[in-house]
Amino acid sequence: MAPAAFRDRLRTGASLLGTLVQIPRPEVAVRLAAQGFDWLFLDGEHGGFGPAEASRTLAALAGAVPCLLRVPSQEPDVLADAAACGAAGLIVPHVDSAAQAEAAVRAVRGRGLVVVQAESREAVADIEAIVRVPGVDAVFVGPYDLTTSLGIPERFDHPGFQAALDTIREACRAAQMPLGIFRMTGAEARMHMAQGFTLLAAGTDGALLEAGARSLLAELRG
Repeated sequence: MAPAAFRDRLRTGASLLGTLVQIPRPEVAVRLAAQGFDWLFLDGEHGGFGPAEASRTLAALAGAVPCLLRVPSQEPDVLADAAACGAAGLIVPHVDSAAQAEAAVRAVRGRGLVVVQAESREAVADIEAIVRVPGVDAVFVGPYDLTTSLGIPERFDHPGFQAALDTIREACRAAQMPLGIFRMTGAEARMHMAQGFTLLAAGTDGALLEAGARSLLAELRG
């Protein structure tokens, strides 16, 4: 799928199902892409994807599936180098204000989607302004950092976390801004699909590898 087609599907509200890739080996992404994911989340914040690793992976994929590359910081040089890799877009972590969203858009200069992560109390407070920044293509919730910022780490059923999600969701709905989230399991991701989240990343390459190994061993051992 071409980046333009991916952007069009994102804007029209199609459910786009992906997984998080942290192992910076092209073979891993190629095998995952072959399973039918709509997109891959290449992680350069908590995984090993710098510009060189991302470029090698994108070359190996040869356009088989769109990739969004998460950068490790909002530094303009980091964003510019990442945007030059040829990914469908960038996921920018810890965007806490409209001013930070504007700076990210300036640094990317139209070279792919700009997906800003809302993962703090400050981002929730400024979300109505963030979603109206020209050039921002989607908001992506980071649930682990958001619950930590709210003082309720990994308590995803807590009313405070649910209220924050409601605030983000309503702001995105009002601005017709696509909304995404990462969750570890398919069941969790499906719950958010029912809430109107469309850019979904479920699980990680490492977790999928472990789950497959466990399943095989359980079968072998009876």
